[in-house]
Amino acid sequence: AYILDHPIGDHESEERIGFSGVPPTALVRSLHRGKSFKIGSLQMFIQNNGSCEDMGPRAFPVKEVHKIAVLDLRLANADRHAGNILVCKDEEGDNYMLVPIDHGYCLPEKFEDCTFEWLYWPQAREPFSDETIAYIKSLDAEEDIKLLKFHGWELSARCARVLRISTMLLKKGAARGLTPYDIGRILCRETVNRDSEIEDIFQEAEGHVLPGSSEDIFL
Repeated sequence: AYILDHPIGDHESEERIGFSGVPPTALVRSLHRGKSFKIGSLQMFIQNNGSCEDMGPRAFPVKEVHKIAVLDLRLANADRHAGNILVCKDEEGDNYMLVPIDHGYCLPEKFEDCTFEWLYWPQAREPFSDETIAYIKSLDAEEDIKLLKFHGWELSARCARVLRISTMLLKKGAARGLTPYDIGRILCRETVNRDSEIEDIFQEAEGHVLPGSSEDIFL
């Protein structure tokens, strides 16, 4: 998530803080009990005032909620609960800032587990700002796939397809004036046993292409 959290305006910028504020994160390999190595992520500690589990959402600025929403919608986050959104105060101590952490279940192979804590917050029903729409417009799934590969992450074909579809949905939805709530409802199931709208669309598309068809034809 940190690699794909591009700064506003320049995806090649050396700026370390991206649009959604994902803390710097590194892939690490650690010796486990002196016997074998395990691979995991190491994320920079962020001083905070707790998580969204500790307070109601109404005090959070719309901009802060939307920056989390953009990240989760892009990456089809399947584990965005209140405990992995940290709450911080700005330098003046007057306004809340939200920091997204723990992105181990992003870019899944299917959409069935998409879960967004913010979906039913009032801020999610507000329209995107012009700045956020411009940022969304600049996103490019193909460039993101190349960037991940450059950093050693070779996405499986199914995970790459999820990234392409979720990015396409976010871009088209924002361009048509949909809110984070509107787009999130397409990605998330209303109940565990009922497919989401995107799953229905996905299955219908698969039924209309011939086996072995290219990804471009499917999309």
